[in-house]
Amino acid sequence: MRRAEEAVSCASAPRQPLAPLVGLRVLGELAVAARQTGQAATYLTHALALADACAVPFERASVVLTLAELRALQGEGAEAEKLRQEVHGVSRRLGAAPLLARARALEARQNTARPAGLSVRELEVLRLVAEAMTDAQVAERLSLSPRTVGQHLRSIYNKLGVNSRAAATRFAFEHGVRSST
Repeated sequence: MRRAEEAVSCASAPRQPLAPLVGLRVLGELAVAARQTGQAATYLTHALALADACAVPFERASVVLTLAELRALQGEGAEAEKLRQEVHGVSRRLGAAPLLARARALEARQNTARPAGLSVRELEVLRLVAEAMTDAQVAERLSLSPRTVGQHLRSIYNKLGVNSRAAATRFAFEHGVRSST
């Protein structure tokens, strides 16, 4: 952490945008690993802005992958998946096999964290239902229609082999499906 902070500081005079970009990304990675989500978001937001300004697709994809890890850690599976898919595309286009391998490893971790074969979106719905939210509240939180939430719930019930909200909530608690907020 200290070395990455030093790298960011040293690259400021004279200004060398790629060095702080890498330093900020590393600081973001370390903050994600330490579960310091607020710090991670700050570092990664700054790193992403530099990556965009410098037009460096590999570094941008590296930052986006760390952002995907952060979103997964925060329980925002759908956003993490969207970011991971972006990294997949860039990695394939650039032939960046190690970055693609990291994206696949994140996908594998996300898939293991999804019990009963629930999709990322179904898991988000289940988490909110387990917090005693109504379909309308879940719909509002996830920017969905209440009808779509109902469809997700039917799919969740089928996959879990249950037939009620209470049983789905019990499953969520028994399997550690919790919101990170």
